[in-house]
Amino acid sequence: MSNFLENQNWRYAVKQYDASKKISEADLNTLKEAVRLSASSYGLQPYKVVIVENPELREKLKGAAWGQTQITDASHLFIFANDLSLDAGSVDKYISNISEVRGVPTEALGGFSDMMKNVISNLSEDAK
Repeated sequence: MSNFLENQNWRYAVKQYDASKKISEADLNTLKEAVRLSASSYGLQPYKVVIVENPELREKLKGAAWGQTQITDASHLFIFANDLSLDAGSVDKYISNISEVRGVPTEALGGFSDMMKNVISNLSEDAK
């Protein structure tokens, strides 16, 4: 933890990748785990992550990224896609998972569930 702030200050946006190099399987797995563990509102993680390796598909996607070469030069492309179907059912599935994983009765999570459902039901489609 002592290096956390130092590491946060070091970050930068990569403008060019060496297309001849590939990320190692170990590093890719670390990145996947970091995404899996990332914080999100209430822990719902209302997004899907698609990792695109296929060069032909990334070439097609480059147009949607204003022709940025990072799309095709990087060895992998991580796409974060919003889950636009976020609703009370999503909360119910999440609460069920928490209950099962943590061994907590679903009823004990009722207040948390109701609060999330209330917030989500008041969000506009754009906010979701």
